[in-house]
Amino acid sequence: MSELLALLRRKTNAVERNQNVDKATRVVPLPRGRYLHFNETIIMGILNITPDSFSDCGKYYSNNVNNAVDQAMQMYKEGAHIIDVGGESTRPGAEEVGVDEELRRVIPIITQIRQESSDVIISIDTRQAIVAKAAIEARADIVNDVSGGTHDPNMLSILASMKVPIILMHMRGNPKTMQSLTNYSEHESVVVGVTKELMERSHAAEAAGIHRWLQILDPGIGFAKNINGNLSLLKGADIMRKSCNNLPFLFGPSRKGFIGKISGEDNPAERDFGTIAACLAALSSSHEESDEACNILRVHNVKAVKQTVLVYDAIQNAE
Repeated sequence: MSELLALLRRKTNAVERNQNVDKATRVVPLPRGRYLHFNETIIMGILNITPDSFSDCGKYYSNNVNNAVDQAMQMYKEGAHIIDVGGESTRPGAEEVGVDEELRRVIPIITQIRQESSDVIISIDTRQAIVAKAAIEARADIVNDVSGGTHDPNMLSILASMKVPIILMHMRGNPKTMQSLTNYSEHESVVVGVTKELMERSHAAEAAGIHRWLQILDPGIGFAKNINGNLSLLKGADIMRKSCNNLPFLFGPSRKGFIGKISGEDNPAERDFGTIAACLAALSSSHEESDEACNILRVHNVKAVKQTVLVYDAIQNAE
């Protein structure tokens, strides 16, 4: 009997250990001893400080910093975990912005957001290492580089020295050329091609000193992708994740052109319903064979998408 009781105790302890492992939450370390916790779907709110944004048409580009900061804090209150501040439009055909102008647009905004809240996570959407460094020094937390560290040769080394997370997005060419680079016929499929090229950027970041636990990957919806490519990537989220060592993934379908083409909606601001469908498709694919998928959704309408993912996550977690 004593041997049986001892065996039962060992099995009970093993079960408890496994349950503890199951409950473990993946985190990404942030500056100043903070963490991004992937115990739920993460919402990133978009704050464009540009005169030529495809969606808000320069709504927050002005000399009045308060307008942009108020919008950031509103998105935070509505459920955004991260506020993504960008000073250069990367829509198809957009002109490159000079470093000094980009700094002028974003640094005052980041500084004032941080004065408003020490808790909100701030990412800087930039391809320029100088801008990234200045933003982190202004107490931003994450660098979101749509070029995956290819535009500025100093980006990866500078971020490695600052020990901050980077979002590596897949892109070919630049905003003026990318839509002529949507042919992935050299690969088995667009999903395979994007996955391969994303992992090349991940390896480059790691070689530069950015550890994998500081990396988040983004397949670049709408960047060097045609409509079918975008749809395939959203459908193939789980395939990409498994092929990319289960690193966290960010999806940014919000109000993109492919939604307009499918729905017939010309006004980007009226594409939130299609955005929700695209977000759910990415989450659904991620959950098909993985219960521990780490997802970030980069969106304009935080309130709508936050409500959507709260219900979706609750359904997924139900017994």
